[in-house]
Amino acid sequence: MQQEIKQSTTTGQVTLERADGTTVQFSNGGVDGEFEVIITDQELIPALFERVGECDGDYLVRGLKLGAATPVVKLSGKYVVYGNPANVMLAKQK
Repeated sequence: MQQEIKQSTTTGQVTLERADGTTVQFSNGGVDGEFEVIITDQELIPALFERVGECDGDYLVRGLKLGAATPVVKLSGKYVVYGNPANVMLAKQK
């Protein structure tokens, strides 16, 4: 399984929204602008990515608005968060 969603930042961070509405942020490699968030269940993570944290529970990843719609990916469970200067990868743990 792999999904991709685009976000934009002025703080060099990806933002995840918890079920209670609060947010948590992780580094995307410190780059401002548009970047891609990759959600995967693969175990092998490319060497280009550096581990920047983990999250456990229910989260939403909101993407950039596309016309009238805003794409949202729902996460549930434990994920390890990896970042590089162009992308963030959320890898689901078993």
